[in-house]
Amino acid sequence: MKNKHSAKVGREADDPFSPPPVVDGSWLLSHKVEIPDPIPGYLERPTLEARCCPTARRLTVLHAPGGFGKTALLARCCHALREQDVAVAWLAVDEDDGPVSLASYLWLAFEQAGVSVLDPDGDRHDSASVFAAHPATDSAADYRVSLLLRAVRRHARPCVLAIDELDRLNSPETVVVLNTVLQRAPPNLHFAMTFRECPHGLDVAMFSLEGRGETLTAEDLRFSGSQIVRFFDPRDVTSPAGATLPGRPPRLSRAQLASVTENSAGWPIALRLYRNALHAGTPPQELGASVTVAAWIESRLWRGLSEEDRDLVLDIALFDRIEPRLVDEATGRTQSRLRLSAMASLSGLLQTAGGDASAMSLHPLIREYCAARLFRVDPARFRRIHVGIANALARRGQVLDALRHASEAGDDKLTGSIAERAGGVKLWLRHGAEALRALDGWLTEDVLAAHPRLALVRCIALTFSGDIEGARRVYQSAAVSSVGFNLDGSGQEDEELRSDHLLALGMFAILGCKQIDHYPPLLSTGAKLIDRSDLNPVLRSVLRVGMSTAHNEMAQFEQAELQAESARTGIGPNAPYVLPYLYYQLGLTAMARGQAEQAERRYQRGQNIAQGRADDTGMVMFGTLFRAELELERSAATAAPTTTPVSIRLLGEYGAWFDVYAAGVGVGWELACDRVSHAEAVATIERASEFALATDRPALVRLLGALRVSALLLDANADEAERAWRAAQLPESDESCVDLRSQRWREMEAIACARLRLLTVQGRIGKARKLARALRGAAAKRSLLRTLMRALALSARLEHEASDPANAARYLAEALLLLRRTGYARPLFRERGAIVPLLEALPDSEPSEPVLDDARRIHAVMTAQPAVPPAPDRQLLSPKELEVLRRLATHTDNDIARELTTSYDSVRYYVRKLFDRFGVRNRFDATHRARSMGLLPDAGTDDAPV
Repeated sequence: MKNKHSAKVGREADDPFSPPPVVDGSWLLSHKVEIPDPIPGYLERPTLEARCCPTARRLTVLHAPGGFGKTALLARCCHALREQDVAVAWLAVDEDDGPVSLASYLWLAFEQAGVSVLDPDGDRHDSASVFAAHPATDSAADYRVSLLLRAVRRHARPCVLAIDELDRLNSPETVVVLNTVLQRAPPNLHFAMTFRECPHGLDVAMFSLEGRGETLTAEDLRFSGSQIVRFFDPRDVTSPAGATLPGRPPRLSRAQLASVTENSAGWPIALRLYRNALHAGTPPQELGASVTVAAWIESRLWRGLSEEDRDLVLDIALFDRIEPRLVDEATGRTQSRLRLSAMASLSGLLQTAGGDASAMSLHPLIREYCAARLFRVDPARFRRIHVGIANALARRGQVLDALRHASEAGDDKLTGSIAERAGGVKLWLRHGAEALRALDGWLTEDVLAAHPRLALVRCIALTFSGDIEGARRVYQSAAVSSVGFNLDGSGQEDEELRSDHLLALGMFAILGCKQIDHYPPLLSTGAKLIDRSDLNPVLRSVLRVGMSTAHNEMAQFEQAELQAESARTGIGPNAPYVLPYLYYQLGLTAMARGQAEQAERRYQRGQNIAQGRADDTGMVMFGTLFRAELELERSAATAAPTTTPVSIRLLGEYGAWFDVYAAGVGVGWELACDRVSHAEAVATIERASEFALATDRPALVRLLGALRVSALLLDANADEAERAWRAAQLPESDESCVDLRSQRWREMEAIACARLRLLTVQGRIGKARKLARALRGAAAKRSLLRTLMRALALSARLEHEASDPANAARYLAEALLLLRRTGYARPLFRERGAIVPLLEALPDSEPSEPVLDDARRIHAVMTAQPAVPPAPDRQLLSPKELEVLRRLATHTDNDIARELTTSYDSVRYYVRKLFDRFGVRNRFDATHRARSMGLLPDAGTDDAPV
C-alpha cells in the first residue's frame, strides 16, 4: 500500500521491468491472483448475482464507490463459476503495477486458474509461433500478452478474467496493456472488472455500444429495504438442524430498521459497520447519520476499543498481509492473533485470502484511512512500524517488499542495508535480471552515493535498458568514490564489493559493451579468485560460467566446456537463474562446433528450466531463439514458417547478451530474405544497427556492419557494399578479418564471410582465394565447424565464379562430407546460385556414394518449389472478406469494425478465414500473399494500403 503522506513514493509503479510473479510468494503476495474467500455473513442476492455472472456477456463492470461490495459480489460469482469447472482468473491490481508486471500477473492468474500459458503438449515452437499471430513489437508487455491470449484461445472453453480495483491503476502505459488484452481477446474470454472510477483511457465503451457489456452501478448494488431486513435477521445463518447460531445481534425493530435504512442508504459497508457496532452492544439510537467511511470509523469502529487496541488497528493498517507472527515481530507486540480475533468491531473487515486463516487483510477503505491517520497523529510511529516491517520481511527473504516498507519510512540507510544484504548484483543469481531491475527501482541517489555495491546494480540495470552512457557515468563516479571498487561507503576494505565488481565487469563484457581484448585480464583475475579456498562455492561456480562465456566467444571451446561442466556441479538452489544461461552456453559451444543434436538437447534443457518459472520469460524467449537459429542452420530450403523473427529491442528489454542479439538478427534477416525481399533484409539489419549504435555495443555494431554488406551483395550490388564496408570501418587485411584475439568468433565469421563475398563479386579472385584459405584454416584450427561450412560453401562459389570446376567440385565435396557430420545445409542454400549447377555436375567427378546421395537430396530440396496453398478464386471471397482484406495491413480489427459498421467479433471471424484461405499466420503474410495473387494492388501503387 502506497500512502500518499509517506516520505517517498516508490518508482516501481513506473518501472516497466518490475518483477513478474513467482509461485513461491517471495516476490508476489499470492492474494493478488486468488479469489477472495466468502465474507462471513454474506447475504445472498440471487437476482443480482445472475446479472453479475461474467459468462452472461463479454464484459461485466461493477462501477461504484468504495464499500458497495463490488469485490464480494464478483468473488461470489467467480467461486460459483469455478464450481462449474469454468476457468476463472482473478487479479487484484494496485498502484505499483506497471505494464510488464501487469502482463506477468495476468500470466500467473491464468496459470492459477488452470489455463497453462505455455503449450502443455510441449510444442517446441510455442513462444515463436505467437509472433506469427501477433508480429513482434518493442513491448515486453505485448510479448507476454500475446503468449497469454494464445493460451486462452488454445483453451477453447469459456474463460473469465476478473480484475478487481482497476481504479488503482495510475500508469497510462499499463492501461494500454489492458486495452490490448480487451481488443485482442478471443471470443471464449469473458471479462469482469470492478472500479470506483474507470481508469482514464480504458476502452470499455465499445462493449456497451456493441451490446456485449453491462455495467452495474451503485444503485444496482445498494441494499433494498427487504434485503436490509434479511441482512440483520439472525436466522440467516443456521446450524445443520436449523437452529439459529449464537452470537448474532438481536433482530431490529421496525423503527430501528427504518433508521438504519435511512442512515445507511443501503450502502453495504455502512450496514456491515452498523451491524458490527450493534453486535458490540452500541444502542441503535446513538448511531450517527453520516455514511462516509471516516465518520463510521471515527464514531463506530473505535467505540468499544481500548486505546491499546486502537493503536493495534492503526499499526496493522501498514501491513499488506496481517500475519500475526509478522505483526508481533515488526511491532514488538505479543499475542496479536488473539487480540485481533477478540475485536468484534473488526468482524467482516478482516478477511482471509486463499483459505489461509493465519494471514488476513484489512478492508482497503479501513486500511487507507487508518494508515493516513497514523501518519497524521504520530509520524514517528508510522516510520518506526514501517522500519520494523522492512526488517522482518528482509529476514524472511522478501527483499522487494522489505525495500518498499523501508522507502515508506524514508530510511535510505535501511534501504541500502537491506539491498546489500540481499546480495546487490548477486541478487540476479537467485532471482533473475528482472528482480535486479526491481531492486534498482528502490535505490535513491543518496543510497547509491553511500553504497558502491549498489551503484553496480544501477549500472547493470541501465545496461539492460540500453542506457550505456548512463551506466558509464554511474560506474565512473562509483569507481572514484570507492577507490577502484575496493572501499565501501565508510572507507573500509570490502571483499564483497570486489567480487561484485568482477561480476559486473563480466556482465558488461557478455552484454557486448566491451571489446574481447578485455577478456584475458578478466580471465586471469577470475582464475586467481577461483583458486582461493575461502571463496563462496556458488560464486566460484558463477565465475566459472563467466569464464566459460569468455572462452566460448574467443572460440576456445575446450576451455569453455571444461569451465561450464565444473560450474554445473556447484550451482544449486542459491543460483537457479544461472542454470538456463549455463545450458545455453553449453549449447552455443556445441552449435559452433557442429554438434547439432547435442546443441538442441542443451538448449531444450535450459529452456525447460526457464519455463518452470513464471518470471523467466526472457530466458524462455532466448531458448526459442537459439533453437530457431539452429533449425535455420540445418535447413536447405526456404525457412519454415515455424521460425519467426524477434524484435531486437524486445531482446534488449529482457537483458540479452551478445550471442542472443547475433542469433536474433541472423534469424531475422534470413527470414526477411526468404519471405519478403532482399531490401527488407537490409532494412532489418539497419534497424538493428540503429539500436546497437544507440546502446553503445561496438561488437554488435561490427557484426551488423558485416551482415549489411552480405545482404547488399544478395543483389550483386558491389559498389554499395564497398561503401558500406568502408562506412563501418571494417578491416581489409586477411589477418584482421580472421583474427580471434580482438573479436568474437561470430564477429570474425560475419566479417570474413562478408569480405569473401565482396571480393568474389568484385572479381578479385586472387585476394578472395587468399582470404578463403585463411578463413578455412582459422575455422579448422579452432574446430569452428559452423564457420568452416560457410567457408567451404563460399570457396565452392568462388571457384565456380572463377571458372575452375575442379576446385569448385573439390570444395563442394568437402562441404558435403562436413554436412554429414553437422547437418548444416544453410550455408549451401545461401550460395545456391552457384551450388545447384555444381551439384548437377558433381556425378562427373565420381565422389563417394554417400556424398552423391547427399548431393541428390540437397539438390532436390533446393530446386523444389515451395508448397503454396491453392490460390483462392476472387469470386470465392465474399464482398465483406474483400473489404476486410483491403484494410488488413493498415487497420486494427477495431478500426475495421468501425469503418465497416460491424462488430469486432465479426472482423476477427473474417480475419481468421482469410488466414486459413491463404495458408498464413499473420496479417503481413496475408497481405503479401494477396498481392502476389493479384487480389490486392502492389505496394506503392495508388490503390495499395500505405
